Amino acid sequence: MKKTSKKIIQSILFQHLIFWGFFIFSFFLLIFGLEGFSFRNFTFIRNLSSFITIFYIAIAVYINLLILIPYFLKRKKYISFVLFQLLNIVFIIALNLFSSLLIEKASIEQINILNEFIYEAILISLFISITTFLKLLRDWINYQDDSINFKETQRQKLEAELKLLRGQINPHFLFNTLNNLYALSLDKSDKTPDLILRLADLMRYMLYECRDSYVLIDKEIHFLKNYLELEKIRIGETANVELKVMGSTGLQQIAPLLFIPFIENAFKHGTNRQANHSFIKILFDLEKQGAIRFVIENTKEEKETFVDKKYSGIGIENVKKRLTLLYPEKHSLKITDNKNIFKVELILEP
Repeated sequence: MKKTSKKIIQSILFQHLIFWGFFIFSFFLLIFGLEGFSFRNFTFIRNLSSFITIFYIAIAVYINLLILIPYFLKRKKYISFVLFQLLNIVFIIALNLFSSLLIEKASIEQINILNEFIYEAILISLFISITTFLKLLRDWINYQDDSINFKETQRQKLEAELKLLRGQINPHFLFNTLNNLYALSLDKSDKTPDLILRLADLMRYMLYECRDSYVLIDKEIHFLKNYLELEKIRIGETANVELKVMGSTGLQQIAPLLFIPFIENAFKHGTNRQANHSFIKILFDLEKQGAIRFVIENTKEEKETFVDKKYSGIGIENVKKRLTLLYPEKHSLKITDNKNIFKVELILEP
């Protein structure tokens, strides 16, 4: 019942009926007051003439609302709008005067044309101005509502897409880590228990800390340090792994799991057991207020294409999409693939 009443109140037809009802009431109240509050002056001819005047005013108003505003004013054809508006007013006044002469059976000499013209021009112009203002105000309110609804729809779409992208990271990361754990278990390595503990710590972070859209950069770096220690257990002395943090982390926040695909790929391609000087160097530069500069550099085989199709589909492309959604026009991603070195530099602006 309440919803039905709300729809009726919000309907254009209802609003127009209320407007014209109020106008007719005010019009006759004004005449009643000017005539000394006497009902004797309200003859049939007088009432009929008044209703015809209101009818012609309504025609002028709807010519303005349905034709002049949408086709001229909204298209910024202001001169044409003014000219056609004047023509609209003059045309309606002429019709009303002609109708008055017919109804009241009066001659042109009996009517003060100039006074009638000025009076009706003022009256019609007043109503055209009021209805134009109300029309533009309603359009502006509708535009604001549509804009809010559009932004809400985009926000929901963004959240859904981010959840999907983050959901793609966790299984991929877990799959790689379990593979490492499986390899160590086959070798009956003494490092397996420590690996399991670190994996549990990583999974705890991913399951509970990463529920929010943003996390403290300090927690994210701690997560990455745990991952590096886990990988060091797996690869042994086959590569030199370094992580350096410049500046203070403070209370700065970041989207979770944004850097892990780059680091995973670096271990995949930068820890060659046959190479003598394999390395992975990771830098977090937080010295610029509010900005985050992440750099990872690693060795690779000369013949190897670092970004393979499998990784590109889940890793780098995933990160690019998340950056576009989370940091539009506030990030810079530069990937350099040289002969033996692969480098990624990601800058997030405040």
